[in-house]
Amino acid sequence: MVDHLETDLWVAVSSERYTPAVESYSKDRILFYRNILDSHIREIPEFLSSLSPLSAPDHVHPLVHEMYEASSAAGAGPMSAVAGAIAEYICKDLIARFRFPEVIVENGGDIFMKLTSAAMISVYAGTSPLSEKTGLLVKPENTPLSVCCSSGTVGHSLSMGLADACMIACRSGARADAYATAFCNKVKSNEMVGEVMEQALQIPDILSVVIIKDDKIGIGGSIEIKVMGISE
Repeated sequence: MVDHLETDLWVAVSSERYTPAVESYSKDRILFYRNILDSHIREIPEFLSSLSPLSAPDHVHPLVHEMYEASSAAGAGPMSAVAGAIAEYICKDLIARFRFPEVIVENGGDIFMKLTSAAMISVYAGTSPLSEKTGLLVKPENTPLSVCCSSGTVGHSLSMGLADACMIACRSGARADAYATAFCNKVKSNEMVGEVMEQALQIPDILSVVIIKDDKIGIGGSIEIKVMGISE
């Protein structure tokens, strides 16, 4: 576990490859990317507060540029992409620095991973009876992969929707995070779950989606999803 201000990472690597340097390096990278974001926000305060896409200025850091692009693709504010983007960048930095074959980085519920064996990613949906009874079965060939989740009923993050959980899987951490926010915002009732899920699956970037509202669930995509032991 590594944290700094609002950034709270859980980093998993093979136990036989772990050294204290992994933790200190992860903390350094958090500080590095936070400094980049804070500097950009000082220059363009709207980057922090806008709930809709902004035009990307020239010559920004690739992390910031990806957040602008993800925001534009999803129709959400740039900061909707922050947790997924940071998870991806730190995961890739750890792989490059330590030559890890397998790394999982979780940042406030948003995950970026490179796997050598399969992992089940369960979906927490608050008081819904389907909470933690739905999971994405991620295989090594599915990775590198980002799995991000947004909720209108769980947690402190701003949401305009009422979904208990909207989980999106993409290759890009920034895009998975921004799309999770955008499609969660669209769910205003449990009757809308299926409709919003179908809209999400029309986007080529999105590999799989799970949307939960109360006792209703919408699932689909190319990565295997399990619900109460039923494959989809």
